[in-house]
Parts: sequence; C-alpha cells; structure tokens
Amino acid sequence: MKKRIKAILCTVMAVVLMLCVTGCGDNAKKKEATEAYNNTVDAYNEVADLINQNADVINEDLLAVYQQMGDMIAEYKIVFEGDTELTDEGYDELIGNLAGVDEWLASAKQEIEMEISDANS
Repeated sequence: MKKRIKAILCTVMAVVLMLCVTGCGDNAKKKEATEAYNNTVDAYNEVADLINQNADVINEDLLAVYQQMGDMIAEYKIVFEGDTELTDEGYDELIGNLAGVDEWLASAKQEIEMEISDANS
C-alpha cells in the first residue's frame, strides 16, 4: 500500500512539475521581444508628447513617417496580444525591427528638438 501511494504521489508530483515548467514556458526570446516592444512604445510615446506639444512647428513629412511607425507598432501589439507563437527567428526579426524603430525615434526626436529650437529663435 505504501509503495502504491508513493508511486501515485511521485507520478502526481512529476505531472505537476511538468505542467509548471510548460505553463511558465514563455521562452526567453518572447520575453526579450516583449521588453524591446515596451521600450519602443515608451520612446514612441515620449516623441508623441513632444510632437503634440509643438505640432505647429513640426515638418509634415516627419509627421507622416511618425504615423507609419505608429501603425507598425500597433501591428506588433496585435502579435503580442494574440495567441500566435513565433519561432526564435521570428522574435529575432521582430526585435531587429523594433531596434530600427528605436533608432528612427532617436533621430526624429533630435530633428523635432531642432525644429522647435529654430522656431523659438
């Protein structure tokens, strides 16, 4: 009887452990991509605030590109909120794309700040 109880407990514990490991199965690439996405959204919102506060001096072409970046970020949001799991390569591509958006946001922020400075001169 004791052997049977031990066997059942061991089996149950093994199943529970397996479920815990798979339940926590967000892979490292998804976590890395999520962090990159959140950082990009923060940078995007910071530039959005700058644009909204100074919309009258912002170049129309810059605003158009900024809107395109916003559309791309919205598409990525759908990926993160959906049930679709990407491969590690897919997450790497997404991370690379977000890095490109981050670079653009940094240069756009500098350009906006120069336009604001020129308008205030």
